[in-house]
Amino acid sequence: MIATNYISFKDPAARVVFESGKYVRYISNEYKSEYDHLMSSGLYKQLVEKNLLVSHQEIEHPSDKSDVYKLICPDQIPFQSYPFEWSYTQWRKAMLSYLRINKIALSHGMILKDATPYNFYLKGGKAIMFDTSSFIFFKENDPWLAYRQFAEEFLGPIALMHYNGNQWGRITISRLRGLPLNFISKQLPLKSWLNITTLLNIHIHSKYSQNSIALTESSKPSKGFSTEKVRSILNMIESTILRWKKAYQYTHHWSGYYDNDIESTTYLIHKEEVIRGWLDHIKPKSVLDLGANTGKFSFIASEYAENVISLEYDDSCVDQIEAQIRKKKIKNVTALAGDLTETTPDLGALNKEHRSIFNRGKSDMVFGLALIHHLSIVKNLSFSQIAEMFSSFSKGYVIIEFIPKGDSKVSILLKDKTHDYKEYDEAEFIKALSVYFNIKEVISLKESLRKLILLEKLS
Repeated sequence: MIATNYISFKDPAARVVFESGKYVRYISNEYKSEYDHLMSSGLYKQLVEKNLLVSHQEIEHPSDKSDVYKLICPDQIPFQSYPFEWSYTQWRKAMLSYLRINKIALSHGMILKDATPYNFYLKGGKAIMFDTSSFIFFKENDPWLAYRQFAEEFLGPIALMHYNGNQWGRITISRLRGLPLNFISKQLPLKSWLNITTLLNIHIHSKYSQNSIALTESSKPSKGFSTEKVRSILNMIESTILRWKKAYQYTHHWSGYYDNDIESTTYLIHKEEVIRGWLDHIKPKSVLDLGANTGKFSFIASEYAENVISLEYDDSCVDQIEAQIRKKKIKNVTALAGDLTETTPDLGALNKEHRSIFNRGKSDMVFGLALIHHLSIVKNLSFSQIAEMFSSFSKGYVIIEFIPKGDSKVSILLKDKTHDYKEYDEAEFIKALSVYFNIKEVISLKESLRKLILLEKLS
């Protein structure tokens, strides 16, 4: 019997286990027919070729496990972001991938039994599903088992974001198994009732689901879905999502930072030269860019490191990073949205199902560029807290940019503050950092009061 893994306990037909430094998936005998059909029908090959499903290799499994049919080793995911860390663009990519996978599966007599965005990861501008054991057979007039889950976990949150703003994607952290349909329906504006997709699949579905107990107890069996009916629903929803190109927009200040707000071209060129020199010397395998803005330095880091995580507060900036990832076909940068004062904690079953960003994001090198004044003055973190945060994220090195009070951007932040921020001082900052790091180098940037500081974590 395969032991239940904290990240893979809901599907007894297949277990994901971390063994010998890799995640592998045990396929049980009860899933034999579905797995064989997935592999022999051409469905697996087609989905992998379209970058919709993770590829895998079959490997030898222990002979003492009689309940195991196959042991597969999928392509490993260097970093897994969660839906509540996604921008609207990223949600939309996962939704479109889900719909397209189902449409292709139907042509092979199968459908997905699950409908959760947690089965997807983002790579190279695409959303790729990694749950190989989610495929089941579908016959005429079968029920669509994942329909309600699809409405609660996928369509509902995207509709809320489209009509009400990106913040609704963050709210899904409060309900990891999906938002109730009646709750979603009540939060959507009146105009959503005029959209056929939200009317049928959220509003009317919500009314229907409230009476689900009575319907279940009825002696008359409910009619299922024909293949064409499911395909028609999928096509209708896909058409809607393709039209919903953006979430409801609020004013975004930081998305034009490098076009409008840099100190000078000389400053930016010098900053890039210094950072490239340090990256070339240290050669980190992984880089975490905190407060990444539109990803300029994330993409620079991607030229030197195997994997880069680009974390940014502003969803519009995350969308711009995603656009560049897709346009330039960059496969080693993952963007996610997040607030460093509201970091993702351990969540789910026994707090081990979904791991904290500090656990997932820990990297050889951490960037904190044009960030410290925001954390200190806007978010009111002390220098000690900031230093501890960088230490928690870093496996070895940190590059921090310190921007003093005399800088025009800091002056703007201090303008309406009643506190004098006497403690906002370079010497005090270096003192706080020294608790966790050795100060390797400090470089003053040209045509600027700003300084770059290279830190090495204390052993």
